[in-house]
Amino acid sequence: MKIAKDITTLKTISIEELKSFDGFADVSNEEAIDTISTLKELSLITHNIITNYEQSESISKLRQAE
Repeated sequence: MKIAKDITTLKTISIEELKSFDGFADVSNEEAIDTISTLKELSLITHNIITNYEQSESISKLRQAE
C-alpha cells in the first residue's frame, strides 16, 4: 500500500495568500514560511491517517450509514 507522498509535491499557499487570512497580516516572512511548512506537514499527516483508516471496516461501515 503506497501512502507516503513527497511533501515537496504538495500544493502550498504563498506567503501573500497566508497573510490575506485574518490574523496573519502582520506575521513576518520567516513566520509565514514556518506556518506554511507546518500546515503542509499537518495536511500530509492527516492525509496519511485518513488513507490508512479508509481501508478499515469501521470507516466502510460509517460510509454505508451515511
